[in-house]
Amino acid sequence: MELIDDRILETLNSESWSTPHFLSFDIDIAASENRIYERCEVLRRAGFLEREYGNNYEISTWGALYLDGEVSGKDRRPLPAPRPPEAVRPGWYAGFG
Repeated sequence: MELIDDRILETLNSESWSTPHFLSFDIDIAASENRIYERCEVLRRAGFLEREYGNNYEISTWGALYLDGEVSGKDRRPLPAPRPPEAVRPGWYAGFG
């Protein structure tokens, strides 16, 4: 967990949802929209955020528990993968299935 992750979770805890574009204006850290999007995806894969339609993120139950101090960031880590699951082509695409 990084400082920017805490700021993202705190902001989304006070709002119902937001996008990386609006989060770049709301949080107190100078970070680009792309950097915030990357961190939101890491938090989503760890279970701290949920992504609604498009790039709208909201805090999950795990994210709220993290802010309350009941869950450690070390307990919930995203699994490393060469590609995110949504970017992997199905087997039939390459003729394997």
